[in-house]
Amino acid sequence: MRRFFATVAITAAVLATGGAAVAQAAEVTTCESVGLDIRFGQVGGAAGTVYREVVLTNRGLRTCALRGFPGVSYVDSNGNQVGAAAVRVGERGSTLTLPHGASAVSDVGFAQVDNFDPGTCRKTPVWGIRVFPPDETAPLYLPMTDQHGCAGDVSPFGAQLTAASVRS
Repeated sequence: MRRFFATVAITAAVLATGGAAVAQAAEVTTCESVGLDIRFGQVGGAAGTVYREVVLTNRGLRTCALRGFPGVSYVDSNGNQVGAAAVRVGERGSTLTLPHGASAVSDVGFAQVDNFDPGTCRKTPVWGIRVFPPDETAPLYLPMTDQHGCAGDVSPFGAQLTAASVRS
């Protein structure tokens, strides 16, 4: 539908100028952390993993775009990373254009840390997660209650966190 309105506007501009296109669409820039709100969405689970939607909402006045995977990791109460960052799963996906108030979602998997060998995992309480939106270097934070991560390297046995590309 949006493409239809853009085509109508361009056609009208071309007709009004006798066939010469005079204006180009404004470039949509990547969404910056400072212009995004973050929250958890729906929760589901399967085979020892809880999946939570991490929802990024454009609160900026300008339309922005997101494409790809967020960077996700557990953090302690001091903001220090606990264990390995999330492993990316799936394809990168297409670019999502977010006008003011629109949201993009990434499905993040939280493995049950009790399923890992205790000596390897080194179960550690976490404050929550740190999220870097795709192509961003400034993090956003989401608190979690009664959550634990693995401070040890469990990568030979699986991932404590997974993150899918953003979707609408």
